[in-house]
Amino acid sequence: MSVPLLLLTSLLASSGVHHVLARDVDYCFAYEDDPYLYMATKTAYHFVHGGKTRFQTVPNCRPVQMWMLAAYGTRCPTLHEIDEINALTDLREQIVHNHETRNEGRMCNQDLDNIKRWQTNEYLRPVRAKALTPQGVEDMRLLARRLQSNFPELLQPVFGNISSRNYKFRATEAQRSMESFMEGLFGSRDAVIPEETTLNDTLLNAYKTCGVWENDAHEQSYESTERDLFTAGPLFQNLVHNVSQRLGFLYDISVDKIDVMYDACRYEKAWTVTKLSPWCAVFSKEELRILEYREDLDYYYKAGYGRDINTRLGCPLLHDMMQHFWNVARDEMSNEPLGIFYFSDIISLQNLLTTIGINEDQTRLTAFNYKDMAQRQWRTSLISSFAANLIAVFYKCNDSRESNKVMFYLAEKPIQYESCMVGLCDWEFLKSKFGELASNCKLDVCWGTNGAPPNPLPLNSTAILLVCFVLVYLGYRL
Repeated sequence: MSVPLLLLTSLLASSGVHHVLARDVDYCFAYEDDPYLYMATKTAYHFVHGGKTRFQTVPNCRPVQMWMLAAYGTRCPTLHEIDEINALTDLREQIVHNHETRNEGRMCNQDLDNIKRWQTNEYLRPVRAKALTPQGVEDMRLLARRLQSNFPELLQPVFGNISSRNYKFRATEAQRSMESFMEGLFGSRDAVIPEETTLNDTLLNAYKTCGVWENDAHEQSYESTERDLFTAGPLFQNLVHNVSQRLGFLYDISVDKIDVMYDACRYEKAWTVTKLSPWCAVFSKEELRILEYREDLDYYYKAGYGRDINTRLGCPLLHDMMQHFWNVARDEMSNEPLGIFYFSDIISLQNLLTTIGINEDQTRLTAFNYKDMAQRQWRTSLISSFAANLIAVFYKCNDSRESNKVMFYLAEKPIQYESCMVGLCDWEFLKSKFGELASNCKLDVCWGTNGAPPNPLPLNSTAILLVCFVLVYLGYRL
């Protein structure tokens, strides 16, 4: 060791400054100029949307109607997630102790200092649970303005035409996202009176009214199987071990703690897209890819192609879209709005994508084919990030063969749909593909073959309750 370095080491030791110079480090995330940005369902829309370039003009065609389903914009965590992330202050102290006192761990000084300085913020207050953040407001405003710029025929109305007759709005659990989008379009959050919704909205949240889907989710008989197998497998367990060592622990920390640090990393990145979250330094790029795949597995079975029932739950939304387009195709525009804008959650969006057959892989995602699925279509980072959306635009064209056409956009990127020319689909093709399904949109599968909700209490349960009631009654009498 050189004399200057020895002197510097001696000075740092004598001054009480807690920097570990002899520690082996993996790398310094604080100086990363190309961080991994794909954080599954909590990916910032800013990083994945296709609106950075103008939509391609469709030659010899004019747009006559737009239909959109959007998920909520960037928001605060749930109440449970807020409690978990706030509790990271204890883990932070352990990590600092591991490095500075025990000389364990492999985080560089800058990453360690960033974690040491990390504090909870206003977005982690319980009263803010699920609230839209300023970035979420901006997501929706800018989306509206980009669509307005690309489709002025539809979305730059003249004074007096801004009405619920010309523009249809409806939202469940995404009210502020809808209002922010409306403000981006028309300059006011209450420019158009939205449709009223019910607690169990069968259009925007069909899955919440589906007993079979709910029961399967509660029993964790589908989506958790592959996810849990993946979590218990060598790839993910190696991640747990490496992260634990990187943080200076002599034992493997729990998967729950891995999940909370991952949530803190991706929420904070989505809230402030120009900054790095200190908690992202905990993971390598490959580890972030593994965590992303684990969540992809979860939603693949929860809301995507992993379960047959999910191909049915997007049917009400498909029916709504097709019904509007049928009216336009028949030139029945008198009662048709120029734009239909729905706002819901990522599960409803994934259900619709699954029903339509968008981003379907030829090979199923499983716990054992992570490396084989590196180029998978089902990536929640790209199809159901914050503010993710599916847009369908109906065109009238000067085409003697087929004058009616439809273009689909996912996160503002044209969808290369089967049997469609550069994403532009003939209306006749879509009618033949979806017409029968959309016309017979029944969810009998949710309640059994007779279409009726199952008896909430089986006969034996009812009998047991009756006996208990009688015994209690007799007990009081005695």
